[in-house]
Amino acid sequence: MSLDLLVAVLIGGLAFLLLIGQWTAFALGTTGVVILYLSKGVIGLEALSSVVWNNTASYILVAVPLFLLMGDLILRSGVSGYFYRGVVVLLRWLPGGLLHANIMSCAIFSAVSGSSVATAATVGTVAIPEMTRRQYAPRMIFGSLAAGGTLGILIPPSIVMILYGALVEESIAQLFMAGLIPGLTLAGIFMAYIAVRIALNPALAPEGKAREDIGQEEAEEAGEEPGWRDALHVLPIFALLAVVLGSIYAGIATPTEAGGIGVAGALLLAAGYRGLNWEVLRGSLMSAVRTTCMVVFIIVGAQILATALTYSGASRAISEWVLALGLSKWMFFAMLVLLYVGLGFFVDGLSMIYMTLPVLLPLVRTFGFDLVWFGVVLTILIELGQITPPVGLNLFTIHGISGGSRFSEVVRGAAPYVALMLAMILLLVLFPGLALWLPATMMN
Repeated sequence: MSLDLLVAVLIGGLAFLLLIGQWTAFALGTTGVVILYLSKGVIGLEALSSVVWNNTASYILVAVPLFLLMGDLILRSGVSGYFYRGVVVLLRWLPGGLLHANIMSCAIFSAVSGSSVATAATVGTVAIPEMTRRQYAPRMIFGSLAAGGTLGILIPPSIVMILYGALVEESIAQLFMAGLIPGLTLAGIFMAYIAVRIALNPALAPEGKAREDIGQEEAEEAGEEPGWRDALHVLPIFALLAVVLGSIYAGIATPTEAGGIGVAGALLLAAGYRGLNWEVLRGSLMSAVRTTCMVVFIIVGAQILATALTYSGASRAISEWVLALGLSKWMFFAMLVLLYVGLGFFVDGLSMIYMTLPVLLPLVRTFGFDLVWFGVVLTILIELGQITPPVGLNLFTIHGISGGSRFSEVVRGAAPYVALMLAMILLLVLFPGLALWLPATMMN
C-alpha cells in the first residue's frame, strides 16, 4: 500500500468522520481499522484485542477518575466558594484585587482538580456575580477566568500530563514537577498583565473592598478584622494540595495512589464544611465516570490508529519524508507550534494529543527534544486551544455562567492571554530549565 494512499485515508477518513459529527474516539478507531485492513488484511485486525486490553488495563490511567472525582467533590460541596473568598481577602490590597484573585484561585484550585473546564467553572460561578456587582469591566472578568482556568491542565496534578505520560512512557511524577514552575510563572505573567492594564485604565476595576460580605457580621461580633475568617478558608485546600503533591514528589505514593489520597481528603473537606450529602456524592461520581469513559474511548481509538500507522509503515514513511525536507530543529518546532495552534481552533485538547502524537512522536524524538520539556510545551499549546474559538471549551464555560453576556465579549477578553501563552512557550525555548530544573533536582 503506497504512502500517498495511506495519507489520503488518514487525513480524508478523519476529516470526513469528524465533519459528519462522528465522535472523536470512533473517528480515530474507524480510521485505524480501515488502514489496518488495507495494509495487512484480516490478519492485521487480530492486533485490535491486545490494543484494547493493554490500554484499558493501564494502572497509570486509574489516576484520571480519581483526580476528576477529587475536583468534583470540592466543586459540588461548596468548598471552592469558601476558598475563593479566602483568596480574595489575601489579595484585596492589589489594584483590581478580584481579577488577581481569579488567577490565583484558578492556579491553586487547578492543582486540586487537574481539569481546565472544572477550574474555570468553579471559580467563575463564585466570581462573576461578585465582580459584576462591583462593576468590573466584563472583558476583564471573562478573560481572567477563561485564561486562569487553563492553568488547570498545566499546574499538577494534570489529567493531560497523565495521559501524555502514559502515551510517551515518561514518568508522571517528573511531568508533574516539570509543569509546576512554568504553571506558576504563567500565572504570574497573567497577573502582571492585569496589573499593567489596571494601572493604565483604573476604570476597568473600580476601587472597593475585594471580598464577599458573607461572614462579615460574624467576624465583627467576634472582635476580629473583617475577612480574617474568610482568609483561613485557603488553608484546607493548601493542605490537601501539599499532601497530594508532596506524597508524589517525596516518592511516598504513585500518582494513582496520590489520587486516592486526594479523594479521601476531598471527602473529609466536604464533610467538614457540611457540604457532603448523597446528591453531591452521586453527582460527583457520575461526572467522573462520564469524563473517564470519554477519555478511555479516545485513548483506545487513538491507539488503534497508532498501531495501524506503525504496522502499515506510515509512521516511518512520514518521518523520513519530514527529515528529507532538511528542516532545522527549531524550524520543525515552529511548524509544530503552528500546527497545534491551528488545530486548537477546531479540535479539543485531548483529541489533539491522540490524533497527532502517533505520527509526530518519532519526529520529536529524532530531533532530540526532551519529552518531559515537550510535554510542558504541548500542555500550554492545548491550554491555548481552550480559549480560542470556535471550540474553546473555557470560552463556552464562562459564557454559560456569565448570565447572558455576549459570547464575543468572552472571546475578546481572552484574546490577550493567547499572546501571553505564546510568550511563555518562547521563555521555555530560551530557558528550558524552567521545566527541567525541578525534575532534575528532585530526582537526584
